Amino acid sequence: MSKNIIQDNNEKTENDKKNEIKNKSKCEMFFLTIPFIMITFMIVFLDVTINIFYKLEIKPIIFTIAILYLINIMLTLITGSSKRSVIIQSVILWIALFINALRFVYTAEPFTIADFAYISNIASITGIAKGSLLNTIAFFIPEFLTFGIIMVVYILLINKFNFSFNIELKKRILLSLIPIVILIILFNPPKFLRNFILTNIYYSDNVHVNTLNIEYYIEDSMLGGMYRIYLEDRIYEPDNYNKEEVEKMISTDVSDENQDNWEEANIIVTFSESFFDVSLLEDDITFDKEVTPNFNSLKDEGIFINMISPTYGGVSSNVEFQFLTGHTLDYFSKSYIPFMSFYKTVDSKNRLSLLKELDNNGYYTKVVFGKDYYLSKKVYENLGVDKYEEKNVKEEYKGYYTSDEYLMDETIKAFNEKEAGEKIFYMNCTIQSHQTYELDKYDEYDISIESSTLSDSYNELILSYSQGAYDADVQLGRMYEYIQTLDEPTILIFFGDHLPYLYNTETNDDTLNHLSYFNTGDELLDTYRKYNTQCLILANFDLGDVENWDYMSSDMILTSVVNKMGLELSDYYKWLYSIKDVLPSSNYLVSQDTEGNLYWTSELPENMQNILDKRELAQYYIMYED
Repeated sequence: MSKNIIQDNNEKTENDKKNEIKNKSKCEMFFLTIPFIMITFMIVFLDVTINIFYKLEIKPIIFTIAILYLINIMLTLITGSSKRSVIIQSVILWIALFINALRFVYTAEPFTIADFAYISNIASITGIAKGSLLNTIAFFIPEFLTFGIIMVVYILLINKFNFSFNIELKKRILLSLIPIVILIILFNPPKFLRNFILTNIYYSDNVHVNTLNIEYYIEDSMLGGMYRIYLEDRIYEPDNYNKEEVEKMISTDVSDENQDNWEEANIIVTFSESFFDVSLLEDDITFDKEVTPNFNSLKDEGIFINMISPTYGGVSSNVEFQFLTGHTLDYFSKSYIPFMSFYKTVDSKNRLSLLKELDNNGYYTKVVFGKDYYLSKKVYENLGVDKYEEKNVKEEYKGYYTSDEYLMDETIKAFNEKEAGEKIFYMNCTIQSHQTYELDKYDEYDISIESSTLSDSYNELILSYSQGAYDADVQLGRMYEYIQTLDEPTILIFFGDHLPYLYNTETNDDTLNHLSYFNTGDELLDTYRKYNTQCLILANFDLGDVENWDYMSSDMILTSVVNKMGLELSDYYKWLYSIKDVLPSSNYLVSQDTEGNLYWTSELPENMQNILDKRELAQYYIMYED
């Protein structure tokens, strides 16, 4: 009998061992599937929440899965189990997807790694702190409740097949250093490694230039897209950079003879939110009256500039950066926002800007925002402004934001109260015409659509936007009439920062996709038009004839004005003014010469490419050299 008991025990022991091995294999199998499950969650739920059409590339997906393996192994080693690792990853992913959905609705831009540094003020940064926020959150509740339930089920399943490395704590911690070190290198790569990853994993021989950050997600998945944007944002010393040679280039290539003299004048800048001449859309839509009559008639009174903006549909701060520093964003990826990175550093306080140049010439400088999404007070202090104000006054709202009329009242008030002879630079950043665009944005409309080839949902978006453009134009006419009453020389610079993002929530697409003006079949022209806004320079004195000012990007406009007035300027700004006849207008996608000819910025003629290369060296020296 005892032999039978021993035999039964041996059989049980063998079965237990087999079951243990089988269970261990299942645990290992589930552990290996975790990165695949996580990237599947990202792909599926990103598509569910913002309805995108994927064009996923194989190599970036494989690379992203490898990063997820490193993260999963690191967390499992540190926490002691795959279940804990999955819980941490699931919570982070759920939050990231939720913030991404909100951000995309309000800005047409996805969440990026750089946003983690500003998570405490993400609502202000993304523009979601608005009355319709609760409605938007409610809209996403079914999707994210479903996502949360699926995540919980997945965690319970992982718990059943929980995996852990069967080693003591000290060894686990030591082993976790391996994935940690690899991740640190991947997220702080030397220049050669960064270029190797971009060239061999993300880029192909026929590189597709992404015009929106969401396109990175479409091609590389959420984490892969975030990582690619992060890599492209990394700042490195340019090739062939030599500090002494750059200093010599800036100081010897220019002279005061490059400056033409206007009178020293007060400067009013109307940085008009999303202003665009909608009469250009007449093939698809017409109105019962001219939407921007003052703008079009004043072209003959001053200098009219076809401007290239560095951005489309948002990120106004990048236009501010170019306008107020003379720097260009051509050397950065589209996702780079200096106001969220460079100007958050103390060192940037000592860097050149056109505000500081004006201050050195005796100007009092003031910048006023209708609403400041980027919490820019610290930024403007580093840029050298004397006075910064945000005038988000609910009693003065028209639509969802402070009216253009109120901000013009404040501008006129400032000039009426200034001392005689005091030189002022006053920049007024409007907000009334900011997205979103909905028919109920305004209680009353001064214009109506006369004819259209578009459906009602698109017409409502365009009408809502166009009322804002109409009001901005009224204030332009009013401001021009006002400066004519002033005894002191005064210049008015009026321009749209970027084109509006007319996102249709009913059809989940951009209205521009349905407007013939932006869809000619000529890819270069269509891209240019997406970034082309217009600028007017007006004055209460004769501006005379100017050469080669018909086409400029936002970085060259104030640079040209201060040079034209013959102010005492740093060599850098004289040098920038001297190159405008070769490369007057560009962004990272398209460029334009003084005759209006268009080029891909990646395929410039030799003389323009030479200036672009020299400018990169000079800009790096000004921005980053100690």
